[in-house]
Amino acid sequence: MVGISARTTLEELRTSTGASSEAGTPAGERSALDALFHPGTLAVLGASRRPGKLGHDVLVGCAARGFRGRLVGVNPAADGEAVAGWPVVSSLESVEGPIDLALVAVPASATLEVVRQCAARKVKAAVLAASGLGELGGEGAALEQEIGRVARQAGMRLVGPNGFGLFVAPEGVVLTGWQDIPSGRVALVTQSGNVAIALSVLCRRAGIGFSSCTGLGNQLDVDAADLVAYHAASPDSDAVALYLEGLRPGSGPRMREALLACRAAGKPVVVLKGGRSSGGAAAAATHTGALGGDGRLWDAVLAASGARSVASTEEMVDVLTAVVQVRRTGGRALVLTDGGGDSVLAVDALVSAGLQVARLSPSTEQALDALAPPDAPRVAGRNPVTLDTAGGLEEDPRLLSRCAAAGASDEGVDVIVVSGTFGGYRARRAEELEAVDGLVALRRSGTALLVHSAFDGTDEEPVSRLRAGGVPVYPTVQRLARALAAVAEPVVEPSAPRRSEAGAPGLLPTAETARLLASVGAVVPPIVVASAEDELASAASAVGAPLCLKVERPLLSHKSDVGGVRLGISADEVVPAARELWGRFPDASLVVMPMLAPGVELLVGAARDETFGHFVTVGRGGVTAELDPDVAFLPTPLTKEEARRAWLSLRCAPLLSGWRGRPGVDLDALCELAVAVGALAVGQDLSVECNPVIAYDSGYAIADLRAVRAG
Repeated sequence: MVGISARTTLEELRTSTGASSEAGTPAGERSALDALFHPGTLAVLGASRRPGKLGHDVLVGCAARGFRGRLVGVNPAADGEAVAGWPVVSSLESVEGPIDLALVAVPASATLEVVRQCAARKVKAAVLAASGLGELGGEGAALEQEIGRVARQAGMRLVGPNGFGLFVAPEGVVLTGWQDIPSGRVALVTQSGNVAIALSVLCRRAGIGFSSCTGLGNQLDVDAADLVAYHAASPDSDAVALYLEGLRPGSGPRMREALLACRAAGKPVVVLKGGRSSGGAAAAATHTGALGGDGRLWDAVLAASGARSVASTEEMVDVLTAVVQVRRTGGRALVLTDGGGDSVLAVDALVSAGLQVARLSPSTEQALDALAPPDAPRVAGRNPVTLDTAGGLEEDPRLLSRCAAAGASDEGVDVIVVSGTFGGYRARRAEELEAVDGLVALRRSGTALLVHSAFDGTDEEPVSRLRAGGVPVYPTVQRLARALAAVAEPVVEPSAPRRSEAGAPGLLPTAETARLLASVGAVVPPIVVASAEDELASAASAVGAPLCLKVERPLLSHKSDVGGVRLGISADEVVPAARELWGRFPDASLVVMPMLAPGVELLVGAARDETFGHFVTVGRGGVTAELDPDVAFLPTPLTKEEARRAWLSLRCAPLLSGWRGRPGVDLDALCELAVAVGALAVGQDLSVECNPVIAYDSGYAIADLRAVRAG
């Protein structure tokens, strides 16, 4: 205990003058936070001779890291002694000159009195180590509020309490119980000490580290927004990593401004948000007293601010590795592997992550063709490059770096991805290390290069040398692809020309499709196709008003998008409406069908897969079907019970059962339609689509349909 004679009671706090009900202050001046990250004089209150005590370990840690300023320990029982080479005095009054930063390493009951001493001594900033304050509520919360009031009145910034502490690599500041934090260029802000430790271990293994690590704790004063804003302007970091369970109430707008400042400064921000689930949010509230907020809103704010959201510590380290060692690149990859399976999985992973297999120039194709062994598989375009046959990597691993060099100068290649067992050619270790040196040289010349190796996590020298050379290495190609996607610019492909109906062999006329559907028991509304004006009157009479007119363009999924539909047409309006449509689509026939009542818009279709044969698709339909796909796939032959399970598995299933007082739909009829469409597809070898199918509480109506013969 440091300079406190008795425990401050709750009653004393209640009678204190000027107590505030609001924790924290607005973001301070940069010079105030400079006292945290660039302290000239550091005082450790609660310095101890006993290893394992925070007040001892931080003195040892600062000595080991080469703290650049003046450090003094404070302990009434150790006056005149030294710990880890640092002097220890009995009180703050004995410390000469101004004090920039203090670590208050005393119990919660003593923290208020020590903060008062720091305030009287005009300490600029303090890190509060104690737990058992605001996160517990009651007396602890009241005590914490009074601590905040004393600090605000003195203009002193506080970090914590109940936090991990503070680490600043450039200054050699280690005010945490965990000493083994790797140095690097990432500024970490965290609400969990265990998460900080996990990230430290994973980042050291990945070959990256931290310029600073700040444990927010209860965010009594300095909060996440303050620190993100500070790091946006700091020259000590290239990226910011955040583990957050919530923000201090009212600090959301400042956090958005801070994230935008990082984006403007070219500093990526990677965020791991805890407390997304209801159970997780409850744990976060007891852990840090934070208000978690809704996870979807967090994602929206982060995306709008240019920050990257991740789902785990593993993913955070993967993305940080790419952010630090690759920074920004395009998404067109040259893939080099030492196995056919690796080539297939690498391409799948890259495409799934929204990246692209690069199209190589003819000269690059020729160069790679000449380098690859004669028996190596050669795909069209020579990408991916597989090097696992005789004369390949097992005989000379240097072939890998030679192929990488050949692709590095191609203007169509943004990044080189190496995937497989590189790092494990022990019989050719000398050549393998030469290949490593070649890859590192490419990386240092500015080539974006990432490696997946099955030997990641081992002590194999090629892997460790790659990391030491700034080449990111990942244990799976899927993790590599997700990390690369975080730093790759979006791939923008030119729009493909719209295919004409003449280019769709096997496309059935609308009337024929309707007849076939009716033949298998589907309920199809009256449909008449008119090709000339003199056919309209009889068509309208057969269908009955009000009518719907639409152009017969089965390949056009959403005819309303191009003005190809007219709704609610009376018998007298049929001819004028048809003339208008023919003015826009002069060569098209017109489908005349009833105007259908509104309902739940769904999709029922079927197609043939080369591997599994025919299958049926059911799901959400209408104009938003592609916007938010909500579908289920069913192999044929199909039963009504299987169709029912599929319908009820959809996210939109509540709409089918009845939602917010609205009636449910006729699920039996929908199941019969799915079975019928599947039978038609199998029996006639067709691809069929009914979209939308408008579902009612009794029956359904097919609003649009099309079918294509296979082959």
